Amino acid sequence: MKINFNIATYNLWKNCGKFPKRIHKMGDKLNHIDCICLQEDYEDRQFSSSNTINKTLNFNKITLPLRLKKRAGEKSSSNLTILSKYEIKLLENICFNENEEDERGAQMVQLEVDHKKIIVVNTHLSNLSHLGRMNQIEVIKYKLENYQSDLLMICGDMNSNENSKEIKRIKRCGYNSVNKQATYEEENLMLDYIFYKNSFEVEVSSKITIKELSDHYCLENNFCWSH
Repeated sequence: MKINFNIATYNLWKNCGKFPKRIHKMGDKLNHIDCICLQEDYEDRQFSSSNTINKTLNFNKITLPLRLKKRAGEKSSSNLTILSKYEIKLLENICFNENEEDERGAQMVQLEVDHKKIIVVNTHLSNLSHLGRMNQIEVIKYKLENYQSDLLMICGDMNSNENSKEIKRIKRCGYNSVNKQATYEEENLMLDYIFYKNSFEVEVSSKITIKELSDHYCLENNFCWSH
């Protein structure tokens, strides 16, 4: 029997563009995914992008609040959120540059799929500094050394193109990535990734979807293995 696990990473573009109308359209387009890593998940007192999406999905949810400030006159945050049809076990939250202009973070969670232990990292690296991104990658790498898994994924908006030192550093740590298409509309760049490291035989495919509802595209990977 074949087991399929679908995971996506998607930067929701805060409250920009045709907001919140575009957010209401996302749930139906994500209902075939098993686990979704969201960046720039806007939340204020009256509206949450991930809650709106999850009204359709009814998934388990875990959020790391980040970057609290006023946007369009409302005090809001730009969060990291993971939605999953599988139970989510939080391993660790990491905050970079806490309470500073370039506050960023990473979520580290564990899922169990077909008796396989899967660790998922959801992150959004700095857009201001190459050195900052490199340091954030090293922190995530160091933290992951404390955990064991059958399949490990690092997902998110890395703010780095595929030929950058940052992406080369992640790959030198033994991670693979199969997507070759642009994930960001401006300048046709690849900035979003799903890196993985596996300890058992798995087939991986990738595709780009949902191009019209954010400045980033939704990147999906399918992991398939034999039960």
